[in-house]
Amino acid sequence: MKLLIGTIYSGENELDECLKSIHAQRYTNYDHILIENLPKREAHHRLYKTFLEHAQEYELLVKVDADTVLISENLFEKIIERFSSEPSLEVLSIGLHDFYTDTIINGLQVSRNTVRWDFSKNSIFTDIPIMDPKSYVFDTTLLSPAGEHSPNPSLPQAFHYGVHRGIKSIQKIHSTTHWATVQKVWSHFLETQDVRLGFAVLGAELVYAGTFNREDQDYTNPRMSEVLRTYEGMNATQVKREIRRLRFLHWGFLPDELRRKVIRYKRGKLKRNWDQL
Repeated sequence: MKLLIGTIYSGENELDECLKSIHAQRYTNYDHILIENLPKREAHHRLYKTFLEHAQEYELLVKVDADTVLISENLFEKIIERFSSEPSLEVLSIGLHDFYTDTIINGLQVSRNTVRWDFSKNSIFTDIPIMDPKSYVFDTTLLSPAGEHSPNPSLPQAFHYGVHRGIKSIQKIHSTTHWATVQKVWSHFLETQDVRLGFAVLGAELVYAGTFNREDQDYTNPRMSEVLRTYEGMNATQVKREIRRLRFLHWGFLPDELRRKVIRYKRGKLKRNWDQL
């Protein structure tokens, strides 16, 4: 099999380590494309359209994001073995170990050349293809963890992660999953006092406070950097205090699930931040 390896880069701190881990793979029958500094939706569409336009040349697309560092040098070889042994498998998502939550998350995505994407949707869930759910596998055991997700983020990168996760957590679909992710990052922050984790949670809480909308989440939009400058220089204790202040002001006195529903309605539906499905 010939592979197309796709990497989307928007300033992630781990790019060099990501590229080294790709070049270290023992399986070498692949081409690699790097898509840089485009808005999220445009970058993903360019990657998937490139793959579809060359579907006769490549059998699999392996999407290795710029914040992902592969662990095993035999990963590509094992991916090919998996797809060769399972002809009905179209999309394989392999779990990654995530810095933010210290858990296995979903994942490094591999797509067969029979997969298609809907480019007409203006969705923040840019990775979801058109497929039969029976042809999809989320692997958390055999090949997982395939890599480390965001093992060394910069402060702006962590903040962006939080804003993006916050926007996802107020959507009409997949809200509970991403809301739970933010709570896991909060718990990890309280445990480690790593200020980058605090800034990730702060980004999400600013979404819940109404500071950010869906159009603000791209790296190419200066809005996020402008807001971040007002918080830069804070230590972990100060960030924790600010998060708790924002929570108190924005329905933090409610039970967690009720708060999620209120914020999802007010910040998601009423402010037109929902995907138009």
